[in-house]
Amino acid sequence: MYPQIEILWVTIFTFGLALSISFILFFFMLYKLSEKFGINANFFLGNALWFFLSMFIFSRLFYIMAEWRDFQFLWSQGILKFLLMSDYNFSLMGGILGFMIILLIQLKRFKISTRKYIDAIVLSFLFASIIGFIGAFFGGQIYGRPTDSFVGISATSDMSNTPYTSPMFPLALLYSTVSFVLFFCLYLVRKFTKIEWLIGYIGILFFSIILFSAEFYSGGTDIFKAYVYLNLNQIGAILLCILWSRGLYKIYKEE
Repeated sequence: MYPQIEILWVTIFTFGLALSISFILFFFMLYKLSEKFGINANFFLGNALWFFLSMFIFSRLFYIMAEWRDFQFLWSQGILKFLLMSDYNFSLMGGILGFMIILLIQLKRFKISTRKYIDAIVLSFLFASIIGFIGAFFGGQIYGRPTDSFVGISATSDMSNTPYTSPMFPLALLYSTVSFVLFFCLYLVRKFTKIEWLIGYIGILFFSIILFSAEFYSGGTDIFKAYVYLNLNQIGAILLCILWSRGLYKIYKEE
């Protein structure tokens, strides 16, 4: 893993760069899909700043909560020190929650059904995740357990922040590949069906199931896993499956 690289004496943090690109790609894809699906792109672009702030705050809070054993002392140093650190670590579930809070507020404000936008949101999330997870791989934010399998990858950089020197399961690359496959397949399905909500719900369910299963290969241990055997991503994946299954069943009964 290469948390940072230097180009012409300029230090570039790989994960921070990947996150910035992912955020841009997310809204770019939302804009393109808005044209195809006949929805208002300004609904997202006009609230991009609020989405960013909410995702940033909640992803930091959830990450610090999951790693409370290491970061609890920062609270006494002030809120800025508590939220703004140099390690570039964020919580996926916190980011999702932050986005959903602003989304639901705006949908309620304009009295818009979630179903109208869910396909574009899920496809854009999967598209942006391809780069985001690659950045997490190089940055060492997501790493797998040590493995003797041929797929194992060793961290060769002296700046690597992973705790293992032996080959590890490439968990972040698996997530990136899954995001690409889901995006490609669901995009094709959307071209042949006009049901507005179908691929959005299916995409979240598939992603949540894969996330829950693959996290058993994670090399990290947060405070949740230490007590309930499941980490924050797995707990979030279970909640997403329950909520989305309930929503899918409700729509099915209505249809």
